[in-house]
Amino acid sequence: MNSSVTTLFHEAERLDNRSLDAFIDDILSLRIRRETPDKQKEEAMLLKKINRSLPIEQIQRFRVLNQKRLEDDISEPEYAELLILLDKIEKLNVSRLKYLTSLARLRKVSVRELMNQLGISNSLNG
Repeated sequence: MNSSVTTLFHEAERLDNRSLDAFIDDILSLRIRRETPDKQKEEAMLLKKINRSLPIEQIQRFRVLNQKRLEDDISEPEYAELLILLDKIEKLNVSRLKYLTSLARLRKVSVRELMNQLGISNSLNG
């Protein structure tokens, strides 16, 4: 590796996992843009990322646990599990909003307009 790549690698080692994931996504997006300058391919990549969600089993488990929470019938271990699932959903929503913003910029529309075009409601969830 040349010295600038080595320096970048060492800087990446210092990042927390969330920042590292964002950095990796940005690098992969850069690579895709360089290899496929076609706007449609970039849109397809962003749409794929926007449509990511939790596995169906986790979504169903979240619904069960959330209902138990609403009924005030949730145990401590179940509540801890619910918090973990909520964190996963939050992370997905943050990523989704980032990709929606990128796609909106690419299409030269507002994020709200893009969400209307895609039929996405304001309540982003896993």
